[in-house]
Amino acid sequence: MGGAAGLPPLLANRGIDPAPLLAEAGLAPGAFADPDNVVPFAALCRFAQIASERTGMTDIGLRACTRTGLPALGILGYLVANSESVERGLAALQEFLHVHDQGATSYVAREGDTAVLGYEVLTPGVPGADQMTFGALAIAANILRGLCGSDFRLREATFAWRAPEDVSLFRSFFNAPVRFDAERSALAFDARWLAVRVDDADPYIRRVLAEKIGDQMTASREHARDRVGRVVRSLVAAGRFSIGDVAASFAMSRRSLARRLGENGTCFRDLLEDARFRQAQGLLRSSAVPIAEIAARLGYSDAATFTRAFRRWAGTSPGEWRKKGGTI
Repeated sequence: MGGAAGLPPLLANRGIDPAPLLAEAGLAPGAFADPDNVVPFAALCRFAQIASERTGMTDIGLRACTRTGLPALGILGYLVANSESVERGLAALQEFLHVHDQGATSYVAREGDTAVLGYEVLTPGVPGADQMTFGALAIAANILRGLCGSDFRLREATFAWRAPEDVSLFRSFFNAPVRFDAERSALAFDARWLAVRVDDADPYIRRVLAEKIGDQMTASREHARDRVGRVVRSLVAAGRFSIGDVAASFAMSRRSLARRLGENGTCFRDLLEDARFRQAQGLLRSSAVPIAEIAARLGYSDAATFTRAFRRWAGTSPGEWRKKGGTI
């Protein structure tokens, strides 16, 4: 909930009492008192949407998070800060973000000499999810700056959302080219930064925090199918589509993973198709990304193949689905 926590003080500074807006979104007054509180993602999005509408700020998610960094992530933030390298820290963020933020997933990918840190909302069509994404990437930028040091620079910031009315703050904050209606919401930077050692990282603290988060995951009793589905979503967002990639994430063989999924009444193909459909829905509804680019992003050989798959899912073509405003 890190990004949304910055909204109440921003509203108060503008003379708006946040309490009625919190109540309207279905949130308790003390929802943001503890950064480790788990708050329903849809309610956070509603709060961000209401705040945007009441203030007229179409970039309020970004504004709320320009000074927000690792502490907003609670235990997870301190785990990242005590990882031995930037790459290890971002891997921990990817692995454990769902403990802190159950409505989205993060991913890290290498593309030649470029590294990508992305943020993917898991349920398409949630009002206010654009503001949450704006804030999440602001926090991600601050995390990278904190881990890498003052010389760090982004190559690009992209958003799979339509541009707000005023994008000047995006350009000044990210200090890099900013592109909307993109195929993903992500930060791109030189891959060499991944090898940077994190100053003052304490391996003992990291181990203790990792165990604590592991205990939280065990206590949550997340269904195995849901856990694997979340990983599949993050890998699809990163442009990876094989069962081998998923199995590696759980330190399992492909055969063992397939058997585990079968025991839970599903299979990798079904989870992959669900992840592709959800990401396609999000891109079609919230951006103007061309269908051919969406097809490529989702690993299809061409737009025609993607269109056939989308017809199976939605009963109509992606173009018609987009024209109807994202309804089936």
